Amino acid sequence: MVCLVGVRYSSVSMFVGIAFLLSFLSGIGYASESLSIEKMVPATTVNSGDTVKLYLNISNPFGVELSIKVRDKNSVGGNTIDTVCQQAGISAGSGIAEYMDIQAFTPGNYTLGVIEVKYTNPVTDQVEVVTSENEVVVEVLGSPGNVVKSSTQTIQNCQFETEEEQQEQQQQEEESSEEEESMMDKLKEMLEKNEQEKQKAEAEQQAQEQTQQQSQAQQKLSSSRQSSSQDMQSVKEGLQKQADEMQKQLEEDLDNVLSEDKDFKEMQESLEKEGYELESKDVPPLKNNETNFTYNYKDENGSEASISGNMRDGEVSDLKKMSADDQKQLESNLESDSEFQEMKEDLLEQGYSMEKIEFDGLDADNKTDFTSSFTKPDGKTANITGSMEDGKPSDMGHLSDDDISNIKAALDNSSEYQDLKEELEAKNMSMPDDLKVEPIKNGKTEVAQGNMTASVYVSGNETDILDIDFDDGRTLMDKVKYPLMFLIVAIMVVSYYLYKKREALVSAVVDNVPVARVRKVNPKKDALKMLIEAEKLFDAGDMKEAYTKVSLAVRFYFKHTIESVAGRELTSTEVIRLLKGEGYGGISKVKECFSMCDLVKFAKYKPNKKDFGKILSLGRMILV
Repeated sequence: MVCLVGVRYSSVSMFVGIAFLLSFLSGIGYASESLSIEKMVPATTVNSGDTVKLYLNISNPFGVELSIKVRDKNSVGGNTIDTVCQQAGISAGSGIAEYMDIQAFTPGNYTLGVIEVKYTNPVTDQVEVVTSENEVVVEVLGSPGNVVKSSTQTIQNCQFETEEEQQEQQQQEEESSEEEESMMDKLKEMLEKNEQEKQKAEAEQQAQEQTQQQSQAQQKLSSSRQSSSQDMQSVKEGLQKQADEMQKQLEEDLDNVLSEDKDFKEMQESLEKEGYELESKDVPPLKNNETNFTYNYKDENGSEASISGNMRDGEVSDLKKMSADDQKQLESNLESDSEFQEMKEDLLEQGYSMEKIEFDGLDADNKTDFTSSFTKPDGKTANITGSMEDGKPSDMGHLSDDDISNIKAALDNSSEYQDLKEELEAKNMSMPDDLKVEPIKNGKTEVAQGNMTASVYVSGNETDILDIDFDDGRTLMDKVKYPLMFLIVAIMVVSYYLYKKREALVSAVVDNVPVARVRKVNPKKDALKMLIEAEKLFDAGDMKEAYTKVSLAVRFYFKHTIESVAGRELTSTEVIRLLKGEGYGGISKVKECFSMCDLVKFAKYKPNKKDFGKILSLGRMILV
């Protein structure tokens, strides 16, 4: 094999290497009607001082040798080879050949240049230029402390002229050829008789030479095919070997990290006590220096278990364990839970059948999330989702395709929702089709559609829209700018008026006239008193008034703590919008408190001590 070398060899070797680098390639059939060429490197990461090997993957589908001109520039680690123009010959066929070696010194990332090849298409007789399309990046690692002086070699033993110049040259050659042919015709007429015997002899000699050349070409073709196949296989084996070594190193690094991880060792010891042994490891190659791995285990009965997790930048996280025994125990605990059974029975009555229960694995704190899947014969689906800690279910919710259909219908029947859509259409805007629905918990769910959010009450087939909010992207200052300016002016006017009035009152005060004192409002203290009153109302049996009193206490608190409202009365919706504009952190608790208080408005809802206790708890947390 002829190899093109880099800056470590002489320029003479470089010229010879380029001239003959493709001469051994052989034809394997017409793959396409255009020459193609791509660059390859076995290793994209090298250390400072190492040699970067470049290969070319070339295909000549025309079945004949082509004369080409090459233009290329490669710069790696401080060394550059600039091929301005280099003539070479390329045989028919395709394969992978060594191109050049470049020794790299300076650390960094280097993108190899695009190689251009100009040739005359033997089918169309047109000048064509092909370029490599793949981008090859080489990373040089190490310290620049031992860097030698950078160097550049320039290769130019031909003229890489433009396509127009090439066509002009071809036209001149054709005109010259026509003149020569005319002169030859006259000479042939004069010497035709004397040259007949000579031409006959020459024809016989040419036939013999052609037969010999064909035999040599066949031998060269066979040898070249074998060489090309061996070269390609060698490169593939080298690349595969490098990938295997990298994968082996990754698994060793992961084993070393896990051997020091307390949670992993505890999970593994737990499985070993249950009779499980490590069977295999699934460690995908790193992507952005990150991988998700799974260690698979089996016991003597064939039962399976696993420990999975994530490794990023050499740090392990999100470790989770799951065995067949864990699965059985978690399923048993879930099936024995009354709340889960109530949700399950409700779905079964609607015609759903339970398919399976999936757990995403127990973490170090013995927590896991679960999903119980249900289906109908018509293809509709439903899920019960939640979490489990120490085998106890919590935060459960359910959602079915029927629920989503009912929610969509309820939105379409909501005048507030329709008004919002019309307002958007007037601004040449529209509501997206995608509707995101959270699992239904305690008869309520949150719905999002673009910038619209809604709180929805769901009980069986009864669905009611509790509240609709739309975030138009404006900040609180955008919304209150003009009202705030008006308010400032009004305050200034009123302040001036009160100041003058106070002066008049002070001057007119008589000793025997008592001065009335206005009690100062304490928002937190007064609101807490209202919550105590609500609790007394509930205990006295006036449950609806108690729910309303809690809502009033929360609105009273924000009425006197949100500066922009100046103590005016607020609705629940106005409180939510103002808090959202101010970036209030506990807005979810406020929403939940208002929504639960609003449940008392529905005839089918029956107030109960459990819900009211939760409402009081939310109210106190808001006022803290």
